[in-house]
Amino acid sequence: MMNKINFFFAPALLFLILGCSEVQAVNSSEEDVRIELPCCTMDSDGNNLPVEFWDLAYSDGINCGKMQMIPSGSTIKAQVCKNRVASFFAEPVFPCAPNRENKGIPRPTGAIFPLNTELSFQNGFAASVLYSLYMGSSCGNATDVQEFLTRFNWQKFEQTCLEKSADPWLLDKERIMKAISSGKFKKSDIRLR
Repeated sequence: MMNKINFFFAPALLFLILGCSEVQAVNSSEEDVRIELPCCTMDSDGNNLPVEFWDLAYSDGINCGKMQMIPSGSTIKAQVCKNRVASFFAEPVFPCAPNRENKGIPRPTGAIFPLNTELSFQNGFAASVLYSLYMGSSCGNATDVQEFLTRFNWQKFEQTCLEKSADPWLLDKERIMKAISSGKFKKSDIRLR
């Protein structure tokens, strides 16, 4: 009888010896991602635009967060689920109106992890689409939507968007999101507004 009791208590004793953090690290389904915020973005006229601060939003369909007034050039750390795509989407913040000659609209930047960890103007549109789809998925079908978005070919999507327009922010985001969320997305759904 004593041997049976020792057999059942051995895992508990091992757990106490190793400590909670060691056991969590072995079974963790999340990973830390480091994202560096750029020092500039492009505007709608194609001009390079220095940015002082960024507002960042991210989501992998389960974990999500927002950070405000992050200085340019900073590196942030976020926790995301393993084996899942995550959207990092940053909008430029100008505490004072920017003093510049051109009046083009500043473009957000973004990245889709694990494809890339550098936020860029070119990838900002695709990251915005993914983020919006995650945020718009309803509770009833959230798991199905998240699984579909993880399997979606985001790399090909980013490339196709850039082939259609040097400024992907001119594409019809609503049309694209409806097509992706319906599961019937085609390359021809990527059109200018």
